Amino acid sequence: MDPRREETVIVIDRHGTTTELKGWRRWLAAGTGYLVLALVALVGIAFMVGIAMTAAMVLVVAVPLAIVLALIAYATGYLKVDVQRDKF
Repeated sequence: MDPRREETVIVIDRHGTTTELKGWRRWLAAGTGYLVLALVALVGIAFMVGIAMTAAMVLVVAVPLAIVLALIAYATGYLKVDVQRDKF
């Protein structure tokens, strides 16, 4: 059994032509791939956190504010709620 293991290789096949990436080029390609994956994940997480914060602010600020303003408008007479009963 050989104590040395074989070097891993990235093989790129384009229209029948193969290119093998070994050594520092393989490390550079793998590092670039990981960096792109991390950036895509970071942008996705930032987008989801932004959507969640927007929804939370609407529920925490806008909805109670709308309720309070509707109550003030009702109390001052700007919002009239009339109930018409059938006249039978």
